[in-house]
Amino acid sequence: MRYDTVIIGGGLSGLICGIELARKGKQAAIVATGHSTLHFSSGSFGLLSKDSNGNAIDNPLEAIKALDANHPYSKIGADRVAELADVATQCLNIAEIATNGSTDKNHFIATPPGTLRCCWRSIDGMLTSECSNSFDFKSVALFNFDGFIDFYTEFIASQLRGFSLEVSCHSVEIPELVVRRDNPTEMRSTTIARALDKIENIEILAKAINDKAGEAQVVILPAVLGLYRKDTQALLEKAVNRKVLTINTVPPSVEGIKMERALKSVFKAMGGTIFTGHTVVNHTVEDNTITSITTSKDVTVSAEHFVLATGSFIGGGLDSTHQEGIFEPIFGADIEQKEEQYTLIDIFEAQPFMCSGVATDNSFKVLKNGTAIDNLYACGAILSGYNPVKEGSGAGVAMLTAIAVAENILNR
Repeated sequence: MRYDTVIIGGGLSGLICGIELARKGKQAAIVATGHSTLHFSSGSFGLLSKDSNGNAIDNPLEAIKALDANHPYSKIGADRVAELADVATQCLNIAEIATNGSTDKNHFIATPPGTLRCCWRSIDGMLTSECSNSFDFKSVALFNFDGFIDFYTEFIASQLRGFSLEVSCHSVEIPELVVRRDNPTEMRSTTIARALDKIENIEILAKAINDKAGEAQVVILPAVLGLYRKDTQALLEKAVNRKVLTINTVPPSVEGIKMERALKSVFKAMGGTIFTGHTVVNHTVEDNTITSITTSKDVTVSAEHFVLATGSFIGGGLDSTHQEGIFEPIFGADIEQKEEQYTLIDIFEAQPFMCSGVATDNSFKVLKNGTAIDNLYACGAILSGYNPVKEGSGAGVAMLTAIAVAENILNR
């Protein structure tokens, strides 16, 4: 099998790269080991959220201009970041992933414990605010489902009261879920979401809200709405005659699962191919050019270009041992790290290993033994030169470098 481009990795970066190539007429394939880290998604996207002191950044575009030359955004070019951010938003829109936000001004989204975190874009319908210390409503009815332990109602209520909101807490019983409560491993966000895809359970929830919410202006629920049907939140808002907002739960993330499914669907609809459950185990090289890869299912795929989008340590794109240190397991690409020390004793400090990753030139071609491989690019979390946790830039780097790589391939 031969394609114009083969992308190794089916997460956010790989899917966005594939969509951008496919919508420009290229035959692209994605090789994906399994579910991606989108299943851990927060429901938001960070472009650049925090400065070096951990303070929220108001205008990410201005802050990007001051980044180190080896940062992925600097390789893209600070003047191109806004343009590629718009393209990234277009890709989400094509997949019917509705988001809120602006490229030149961050806003805030509620986290699972109820704190507010700075972000660039957020999934429509989630609890957000334009500023870090207030909301545009005064009273909230906070609901959870009986037996669901992955939504921290009391923590959230405490945080919201700190914003001078009037908060009442309530519990809802969905008869279909009663049998699940005896086993916490079954009472997960996805289980509740499947139940709420049924109109009869939406009606039960709406009745409970109407019975208990009183005069609250806003109803807040765990983000378990609309796993397969797209109108759950709208139907609920109509039935309760008030705004319904959600806060993400601990993983699995329903919003992330929906996002992964939507992006895959669009990629396939554009003619893209996804090899699911395949791990790359071998490759061939001729004249500093990758000619083919072979997967764990004995499938050999050749292409004109290859993209490494396998993620960082969580996704398996990077690995480490005491003997070898950090390494890239497929191609043996060069690894770049800022410091010899990998970790710091204080776990709340920004850990140095997070900045480690595959070394690339300014067009994101992968380096091996100091030389750029002519047709192998890297994008997303596998890249060196940035700390996604410290900066709050993970999703932004994933999407923007994916688009930059797609453009570099298209322009060859």
